Amino acid sequence: MNTTTSAPGGTREVTEEEIAAEWRERARRTGLRRVMRSSQPDSLNAGVTEQTRAVVAQQLTLVADRLGRRPRHVWEIGCGIGRLTPTIAAHAERVHAIDMTPAMLDQARVTCRHLPAVEFERVRADRMRPPLERYDAAVCVWVLMHVLGESRLLDTCRVIAESTRHLTLIEYEHARVPVSKWSRLRTLDDYVRLLPGAEVVDERVVDYGGDRSFAALIAIGGQDAR
Repeated sequence: MNTTTSAPGGTREVTEEEIAAEWRERARRTGLRRVMRSSQPDSLNAGVTEQTRAVVAQQLTLVADRLGRRPRHVWEIGCGIGRLTPTIAAHAERVHAIDMTPAMLDQARVTCRHLPAVEFERVRADRMRPPLERYDAAVCVWVLMHVLGESRLLDTCRVIAESTRHLTLIEYEHARVPVSKWSRLRTLDDYVRLLPGAEVVDERVVDYGGDRSFAALIAIGGQDAR
């Protein structure tokens, strides 16, 4: 499937291979630059990562409160180099972390080599089959903004809604520095409309050098399983 995106002189189709190649290129960067905006100074990356880890930890604690127990199985969508995975693992019995870029997953496995309860898989979220038992929670941080086509976004959100009871979703809604052709700015409401049975139960803000992201905990599908 190809995606229409902006380009000098008008619009053109971006192929799946071009998208995969872009992420392979990003994986060749060093440190946190592999998963952070290149338009922002590197000096911000560590602080923003710590802020993001704190938000994820707080929202997974809220999930535990809603369930009345520790989350048994958490799905990390787009784990990248594993910068958030240890935080997620600290709040769950098991973590299933996915990414579509082999080099990112290689680094994530190194980062999490001391965490036996974390399993990794190379797959895109829209191509996953919903599990037999829904995840207690999913964590998706600055991933869906890179889903360029609306039909693929719809498919991805459908799989997420069928697969998890809760979703921590962090996405840009305002960019001080304009985003590249590889990203789409959308509002929280844009995503909620694509998640059947979704209810926002917690909402926070992550600031990244003037780029503002919402950080929402979304309950999906009504009652919580105990």
